[in-house]
Parts: sequence; C-alpha cells; structure tokens
Amino acid sequence: MAVAPVPVRAAWGLAPERMQRAVAGVEALRDEGIYLAPVRHHSPACALAVEALLDEVRPAVVLIEGPEEYGRLLPALLDPRTRPPVAVLSLGTDGKGAGFYPLAEFSPEWVALRTADRLGAQVAFVDRSWAAREEAAAPGASDAPDAPGEDEDDAFARTLQSERNLAHSRTVAAIAERLGCRDHDEVWDHLFEARTREQLTDWRELFDDVFAWAALARLDYEEEVLDADGSFAREALMSARVTEHRARVEGPVVVVTGAFHTLALVEALTGAPEGEAVVGRRPAGGYGDPAAADAWLIRYDHERLDGLRGYGAGMPSPGYYERLWAAHRDPAGLSALSTALLVDVAAAATTRGAQVSFAEVASAAEQARRLADLRERPWPGRTDLLDALTSCFVKDDGGLDLGLGRPLGQAVAEVFGGRALGEVPPGLASPPLVRRAREQAEALRLVVTDSTPRRTRLDARRTPRHRERRAFLALMDFVGSGFAHQVSGPDHVSGRGLGLLVEEWEYAWTPLVEASLVELSHQGATLEAVAVHRLHRLEHELATTGRSALGVARLVAQAVVLGLTDHLDRLVALLRSTLDVDPSLESVVGGLHRLVDLWDARVELGLDEHATELLDLLDHGLATVAYLVPGLGKVDADAEPAAVGTLVSLRDLLREARRAGDRPRVPDDDGAPVLADTPGAGAAPGRSARGGVEPVRRELDRLREDRGTAPGVRGALVGLAAVDDALDDDVLVAEVRAQLSPGADPVAAVRFLGGLLRVAPDLLLHTPELFDAVHAGLRDLDEAAFLAVLPDLRRAFTWLKPAETHRLAQQVAERTGTRTERIDVHLAVTEQDLETGLALERELAAMLDRDGLGAWGGGTRHAHAGRAGRAGPAADRVLDDQADHDLEENHP
Repeated sequence: MAVAPVPVRAAWGLAPERMQRAVAGVEALRDEGIYLAPVRHHSPACALAVEALLDEVRPAVVLIEGPEEYGRLLPALLDPRTRPPVAVLSLGTDGKGAGFYPLAEFSPEWVALRTADRLGAQVAFVDRSWAAREEAAAPGASDAPDAPGEDEDDAFARTLQSERNLAHSRTVAAIAERLGCRDHDEVWDHLFEARTREQLTDWRELFDDVFAWAALARLDYEEEVLDADGSFAREALMSARVTEHRARVEGPVVVVTGAFHTLALVEALTGAPEGEAVVGRRPAGGYGDPAAADAWLIRYDHERLDGLRGYGAGMPSPGYYERLWAAHRDPAGLSALSTALLVDVAAAATTRGAQVSFAEVASAAEQARRLADLRERPWPGRTDLLDALTSCFVKDDGGLDLGLGRPLGQAVAEVFGGRALGEVPPGLASPPLVRRAREQAEALRLVVTDSTPRRTRLDARRTPRHRERRAFLALMDFVGSGFAHQVSGPDHVSGRGLGLLVEEWEYAWTPLVEASLVELSHQGATLEAVAVHRLHRLEHELATTGRSALGVARLVAQAVVLGLTDHLDRLVALLRSTLDVDPSLESVVGGLHRLVDLWDARVELGLDEHATELLDLLDHGLATVAYLVPGLGKVDADAEPAAVGTLVSLRDLLREARRAGDRPRVPDDDGAPVLADTPGAGAAPGRSARGGVEPVRRELDRLREDRGTAPGVRGALVGLAAVDDALDDDVLVAEVRAQLSPGADPVAAVRFLGGLLRVAPDLLLHTPELFDAVHAGLRDLDEAAFLAVLPDLRRAFTWLKPAETHRLAQQVAERTGTRTERIDVHLAVTEQDLETGLALERELAAMLDRDGLGAWGGGTRHAHAGRAGRAGPAADRVLDDQADHDLEENHP
C-alpha cells in the first residue's frame, strides 16, 4: 500500500546539511531574481508549475537546458504552425552520431518556450553543444541510452535528455520500496503527478519537492562519476550562462533544467564549497559566444517518446500523459479521465478481435478507483488503470493479455502510448531532401500524416501509376531512410518471387525517417541524387575490391528498379568487363539470371530500348560460362553440393536464354540490330542468345562423358540429361549399374547417386529399371562398405519430397517382402543406434549358432541368400531403415 505524499519542505530539518544549505541557496537566488525550475522531462506536473512560475514572475529571459546551437531554431520552434511532438536533431561531425531533443505538448521545456514567447521574454538554450558532449562522452556515460530494448549502436536512438542517473539511484529505489511502488516511474506519479491543479500551480512547493527528490538521488554518485559522464562540464557552462544573463538583463531570470542538475547549479551560483567541482571546469577565458552547429527541427511521434518502448528519458506512456495534461485544463477532465481511457482501450482491443464488454469496462473503472483509494491517491493514476484493466479485461489466453503482440497489448500501446505525429512549418529548418521526399510521398497518395505502419499492394506490371509508387518506395529503401521495405512479390534485385504479379510494401513515416533523410542531405537535395551517390560508391567498391558478376548484375537491376536507367551504359560496361574476369561459375550464372529477368520485365521496367543490349551481354556471359564449366569436373567431395547447385541453376539459365533468343534481332534502318515484333519475324535474324547456349551445352556433354569428372557432378549431369530427354532410359540405367557394379568404388558410386537424386529424384520412382539397378547395387555391397556410405545415402534420399518418400517406402516394401506400414512410420534412429543394433544382432546370431539354434535366428534365410560376407538381407533391412529416415527428414 502506498503512502500519501507529504510536502518535503515540512521535513527539511531532517535533510543532510548539504541539502539544507542548498535550500537556503535556492531562496537566496530567488531574492536575486534567479528562479530555478527543476523538472522531469515530459512531466505534465512540472509543465503546469513552469507555466505558473512564468505567469507569476514575468521573466526577462528564460534559459532552457538544451544545446546552445538550438538558438537558431527558435523561430521555427515558436512558429504557430509547429505542433508537438517534435524534436531537434543533432548530427555528429562525422555524420554518424546523432541525438534527439524531443518536445511533447506536456514537456516543461515546450511550455517554457511557448509561455516565454507569449510573455515577450527572451529565450536561450544554455547546455553544451551536441558535438562537444559526444566528444567528451565516456563509455557508459549518462547520455548513453538506457531504456529497455534500446540499441546503443543505433545512432538515432540517442536522447539528449537522459535520466539514467535518476533511474539508477539507490535512494530513489529505496523510496519506491518504502512507498510500495514498483519503480521510479510509479514513485514519480505517486509523489508528483497525483496532485490537483491547485497543488501543481503552487510552483514553489512543487519545485522544492522535485529539488529534494533529485538532490537525494544525486548524492548517490561520486564526483568521479559525475565528472566522467560530463555532468560537471555541462553544469559549468549552464551556471556561467545564468550568471551572464543575470548581469545582462533587467528583470527575473528563469532557468528550466533537468532536476538532477539543480543541486550543482545552486552550489555553483551561490559559491558553496561543493560548487567548486563545477566552477573549476570553466575555462579561464570564459566560454565566448554560443556554439554554432547544424541542427534540424523534425516531426516526432509518441512511439519514440515512450519510455516503455525504447526512449531513454522522460515519462512512459506519452498518450496517457498528454490526456492527463489536457484533463488538468478542463474542470471536469480529471474525474472523467480514467473511464475515458478504459473505454478507449476496450474499443481498440475490440477492433483487433478481442471482445471487451461494457460490464468489464465498468468493473475496471470501479477497481481503478478503489485501487487509487487504497494507495491514497486523489484519482486513478497510470498504474492503477493498468492494474485494473489487467484484472478485469484479461480472462484467458484468447488474445486478452498485455503482450505487445496480442490484441489487448496493442490496444494499451495505442491508447497509453499514443499515436500522435507532430508537425513542423513547411520550409523552415528542414533540408530540401526531407521536404521533397515528403511531397513525393503525398503526391503518390502514401499516408505520411502519422507514423502508423501501413501496407500497399502494387501491380507494377500492368499499372503505370504503381510503377511510380514502386520506384519511390524502392528509392527510399535503397538510400536507407527506413521508410519502406518490400514484404512480398517480385524482387528483381534478388531474383525472388518473379512469378508473382502483385508486390506488397510496408511503409511508415516516422521521426527516424526524417532523421535519416537529414543525415543524407549532404549527399544531395533529391532522392535520385542521393541514390546516384550511393550507386557510385557501390560501383566503385565492386570495381576495386571484387570480381563478382552477380554483385554487378544486382547493381544493374537495382538501378533499373530505381528508375536510374541513365546510368545503365556505365554499369553494363562494368558488368561486361567483370564477366571476363570473374572466376566463379556460380557468380556468373547468378549474374546472367538477373539479366534474363530484366529482359523478361523490360516493358514493366522501361527497358525496351535496352533489350538488345541485354541479350548481347547475355551472349557475352554465356561464353564465359562455357569457359568455366570444365572446372566443375575437378571439384572435391566437399564442394560437390555447391557445384551441383550451380548446374541446376545453369540448366535453368540455358532454358531461359534459349527462350529469350527465340525472338531474333533484325537490322533497323541504320543497320543496328533490334528485336523483331514476333518470333521468326525478319528475313535476316541477327545473333541471338541461342548462339551462346550451344557452346555451353557442348561443354556440359563433354563433362558428362568424361569418366574422370567428379562423381557427384557427373551424376547430376546424367540426371539432367535424362530429364531433358537427351539420354535414353537404357543409357541412364547402364550408367547407374556401372557405378554400382561389383568392384566399383562404393563412395564414388554413392556420390554419383547423390548428384543424380538431387537434380532428378523422381527418376528413381518412375523408372523401374533404375530402381532395380539401385536396389541391386546396394544389396550387393558388403556390410562394411554399406555402413561406410550410409550417411551419404541418407543425404541423397532426402531430396525426395514427402509424397515421393511414401512411394519409395511402398516400393521398398514390395521388393523386401515386408509391409508398407512397417516402413511408413516415424522412427528416430541415429547412425550410432543402427550400428549398435547390428552388432547386437550379430552377437545374438552367434550365440544361437553355438547352441545349435541358428534356424531360430533366421539362419536358413541367411543361407538362402548365398552371399557369405555380404550385407544381403541386412542391407535390405537397412534400406528399410533408410526409408524410415527419409520419412523422418521429410516429416519432422
């Protein structure tokens, strides 16, 4: 049970002596016209107190914790068209580091800005520049992100308003335990947010209490820690700027900073001995003019602001606190707030398929009220509401739990987390790239008014408008903006899904998108310019560090998809030269696949005038393929699987190239070859892709006929030739029998069989003579040889599909005289289990023979086999086991 808050000023006599001196210093500074406003970032309570303070003292200047360079953004921040949440984005000097300074409608800093402007007061930011803080930051410093799930390697997850020290304070943790609160957020709500508007507008009492809360937390840290994390250096500058402004203006000076810094500022400004740790960091010659650096005002959203969803400063659940802020300004707002929130959560959950009844909402509202009474709070707070809806809405595992992937969790995230996306004035403090990208998105009817992820389905093959939208989404993806990514459909760069008509993209315009575009602004003022910059960089890397035809071909495809066809001539020339030097057949074949795919989609991608060029390049690449094919015959056993995979891909390429070559090219009026409108049109066909196919086929035939070719590769070539009707069944069976004949190398034979089954596993089922040859060859292996090749045999048979494995089991059962149901079952038998079982069988058979009971163990059957020293029926039983294993592999 929580304890009701008591004003801290009533207990100052119990505070440490240092804090008592600091409290006297606060009063003395007020007498001098310096009003310190210690706040928690994004606290509605502090925002109300700041507003009340400014309205009462009518300051001449308001100084705000924030990098000094933000001063040049004041016109944009004070522009009536700027609507929070917004953030100021700072970029590191190397273009990599970046930090956010977020402002919500209920942020004390935002309220200070707008109230000061309304009162005609000057405004200045007085913290160290972002660049200086980045340079001085040590690993683990307080400016590092500390929120749950936040990735410290993400440059755009950094915040300039971190509350790491408060969150990790031992004193705050002890207060939480004493008050029965779960964490420092609930402590804050209980002590500060759970106050009436009248209490919050008593700014002296509120700021005294906040000062005590933060000062106690600060006393947990040694000077070495505060110096290492940059706190002293920042406070030295802030206190110096306060002194400068006090001497410069007539009238009160209000200083709005994070409460953690207030104790240091008081001691530095009043000359207390403890303040020397701060004052001693000031440079002898002073600080001079405020720092100047680039910074940008961008839109922000509640999701990034939410402390529970990855933000490292301020309050969790910004959607809730925004409504609390609004409720404080409405006479009836606080009394209706809790019910309205619960109703909205129920409605959001219902739209996601989780039904919540009116009775459950009423019960949750009553429980939240009683929880607040029990915890001595004037109305239900955030945790009271969450506890109540958990108790009343969660009934079973039907989706009503608070996991973020479940309906209720998503509803809570939407209502308590919020979905607001801010607005900034058009053209103000925004680089051209951001503005133009947003204008393009709006012109293409993509929703950029909030940060909710959406999906769009495109039929770019048949709808020109969809091609424009696809090009824009691809550009945003390629430059790394984080705006969009392709979910499904044809991907011409990777070569996946090309048989599909519709592609699906997911997109969302978030603050991170704007931040990324700001960072990219130095590369160009348009998306196309930035994409070309990156294209040149990738092109240079491929030209200087590698010889990958596939890499260059993907770059060609990328340029086409992005609509940057003006750069094709240069990229095609690079691909042509790369094809001449790439030693990898796999890479060359993959690159030529990309060319054929582009040729197939030439109308959709606007490549009609480049079609002939693509086929010429395909012919050129096929010549390289013909040169590299013989190398496949020399691979070792470990490289055979990759070589066989390349053969399968090459076979598909040859079929596609032959199909593409069926459209001959005829000379145009200038003598240049162009594609005929119909196959066979034109009297004098030019060189087609068919011309490049035949040399490759001849090399593949030579490799197949060469007995010295790697067994797995040769087996694959034989299988492909049989499938393509280039090899009769009689020849196929003869090849397999030769490989499995007595005296042949069993290891090489199984490698051959593995290559054949990988490219054409159905041959074994549909060619009875082939099945008989394989069965006879395996049956005739001696036991040692059979066990030696058993692992490779198992791998070979896993290329069968589940239905094919079932048919194999039936055929094996017929040939071995057993029942299909004995084979077509799931058995988990390892190779070691099999070896142990066979050894045990041999031992038992020997024992029965010694006792004259050999017939009991099947001795007659073994004798009938007539193959002493052979695997015989044991091989049949192992073949049964192999079928079981195949079923296990295909039916896990």
